[in-house]
Amino acid sequence: MKLTDTHAHLQFKAYDPDREEVIKRNLKELSAIINVGADLDSSANAIGLAKKTDQLYASVGIHPHHAEKYYKTAKYLAKLEKLISQPKVVAVGEIGLDLHRYENSPLPDLEKQKVVFHRQISLALKFDKPVIFHCRDSYDPLYEEIKQYQGKVFGVVHCFMGSWEQAERFLDLGLYISFTGNLTYKNNGYIREVAAKIPENKILIETDAPYLPPQPIRGMRNEPLYVKIVASTLASIKSWNLQKVAKITTQNASELFKIP
Repeated sequence: MKLTDTHAHLQFKAYDPDREEVIKRNLKELSAIINVGADLDSSANAIGLAKKTDQLYASVGIHPHHAEKYYKTAKYLAKLEKLISQPKVVAVGEIGLDLHRYENSPLPDLEKQKVVFHRQISLALKFDKPVIFHCRDSYDPLYEEIKQYQGKVFGVVHCFMGSWEQAERFLDLGLYISFTGNLTYKNNGYIREVAAKIPENKILIETDAPYLPPQPIRGMRNEPLYVKIVASTLASIKSWNLQKVAKITTQNASELFKIP
């Protein structure tokens, strides 16, 4: 059984020089790739790619980095709703909260992010779609926001970098936990400790390509096929073989995102 990359961005500029070649090369190795949107344009572009290729799927949403642009008006929701209703859109996301402060940048406005977040949650509920949750330096606030929906919202916390206690709270809400190439980084033993405890029916793997290349290719452009390196690390952590990792994570992806 081949692996599924549940979170990539093949529509991003990093692939402009050779996108078709990358897609062809990667789909020889993988069963499916979900291209995840971060704003209206990248969401529409993800759908465009998915329409062309059977094994590509799309997720649409507004990343919290863009909350400043979108929170003042809800007009964009009509456009987002049209995108969500398109064939091969399997999720709403990535959406969430991000309190990471970049150098020479102001502290992110959590209240504006919450406004944009909850508007999109309403669409996920309307269309009965899973949510791909982005979270950085804000796991506790994100939990509080999701908890309000009393189990009606389902989905995955992508690129998990929190503690086991935080992961356990998301699991109690019925959410999946997904790991990227940072699972392989030498100094991220604590993430591997969390991954070791995640139940097999709630674990997913991804690349977040072109970002977060796994340890052996750090500094290079990431690609979905390198999810194999994440899978290999997970196999070591769980004392599974690669076939078992592929079977479990692909089945979980299929069940969550309704991928054939």
